[in-house]
Amino acid sequence: MMDTISPATAIPTFAGPVLVLGGAGFIGSSLVHALVAQGVRPRVLTRPSRSTANLRRVLDRVELIHGDFMDDSVLRAAMKGVDTVYHLITTTFPNMVTESSNYDLLSNLLPTIRMLELAREMGVRRIVYASSGGTIYGEPQQLPITEAHPLAPKSAYGQSKLTIENYLSFYARTTALEVTILRLSNPYGPSQNPYGSQGLVAVALGCVLDDRPVRVFGDGEAVRDYVFIDDVIAAMLAATAAAPDLLNISGGEGRSVNQVLAAVEAASGKTIQRIRLPQRSGDVGVNVLDNSRARASLNWSPRIMFEHGIEKTWRAVRGLT
Repeated sequence: MMDTISPATAIPTFAGPVLVLGGAGFIGSSLVHALVAQGVRPRVLTRPSRSTANLRRVLDRVELIHGDFMDDSVLRAAMKGVDTVYHLITTTFPNMVTESSNYDLLSNLLPTIRMLELAREMGVRRIVYASSGGTIYGEPQQLPITEAHPLAPKSAYGQSKLTIENYLSFYARTTALEVTILRLSNPYGPSQNPYGSQGLVAVALGCVLDDRPVRVFGDGEAVRDYVFIDDVIAAMLAATAAAPDLLNISGGEGRSVNQVLAAVEAASGKTIQRIRLPQRSGDVGVNVLDNSRARASLNWSPRIMFEHGIEKTWRAVRGLT
């Protein structure tokens, strides 16, 4: 199984600057590295407090803008002359349930609507949005979950993603903007924060590294769909080169929390301590996404085996790559 972007994967061409909103984060920095490798000099908007450590190897090949997504003047400057916007910013997490709704509205939804209006005004051609296939569908009515599945989020995070999707669809219908929505499952891999509040693989590896216990909510049998970051980026590039669409991007296989922790133990050779906590109300029991539409329309498939991805991430957490 190869660890590179498939030769068949289409690489997008751009008529002007490319803007990555949230380009210093886990997914954003991985995308920036891929764009730089393709000869693109991307423009990156990141908040002043955000570390740019993920971009240290390519800082001389990007246009870095520090500013707040909620600042209209910063956003306007960042979007000047831009051809394609990758919208990867989110200020909340799936475990922030209804209490985050007001903050979600102010920091995610309203700035996104303003970004869309500026995109229309300033002649942006394409917007690619990273949505959440893990939260937007709610409890599954069938498995695997296709793009046609009813949308019934259980968390404010998922509801925010759905509302943003609706606005994106509205602008795609009523303006010249081309919109691609990618519903990602659970990305993992190098550059994901092992000390953050989301991303089970990275957090578990960080706990192993520091000999800290992992918090497990419920019985550990909640099932999620994991996709390695290189596969996410390959899909993102392919989708940008293809016709506008709405696609699940996933590994297509389900693994329980307990199975993920067992894989982390196998890769690290260490036993993980566990702290058992009550199940969270905003979590779904099972989430496995059908990625057959992306396979067909993008000539794409996830190429990194889960266990190999865990090993690569463990090496990165230890600073070996």
